[in-house]
Amino acid sequence: MNLKLRFWLSGVALMSALALAACGGGGGGADAGGGANLNVSTAGEALQFAPAALNATAGQQVKVTFKNGSAAQKHNWVLVKGSDPEAQKVDDAGAAAGEAAGYIPTDPNIVASVKLVNGGETGTASFAAPPAGTYTFLCTFPGHYVAGMKGTFTVK
Repeated sequence: MNLKLRFWLSGVALMSALALAACGGGGGGADAGGGANLNVSTAGEALQFAPAALNATAGQQVKVTFKNGSAAQKHNWVLVKGSDPEAQKVDDAGAAAGEAAGYIPTDPNIVASVKLVNGGETGTASFAAPPAGTYTFLCTFPGHYVAGMKGTFTVK
């Protein structure tokens, strides 16, 4: 089997495994205490979250566990009040905040965040779900949001 075909098949297998894993609990299940445990990761080296959509109920206690599935890149997870315009402002401020701050600025539009984690590492954030609406989550490592590393957090 030629090298290109092997590489392509490996990629398809990896993406299929990630998709199945995301279906298995990333969208958020309620625990016995009425909270939501949400799992999100990166899609390997792709600048994408898996899953790219999370859900919660307003006021519910939420625990997001973020696993950086990259072998080499650093990523974080930042939940922002609003959509793309607000996310872009937070992303710009994150770049200015720098690596010492984990590219996470002090900003009133940030609902919750998971610190910058190295490849293969995991971080968590616990917070009360904001009011009903649609919010954006993103990676504020420079260049990642612009490349499409974002998702939707829907609160009912």
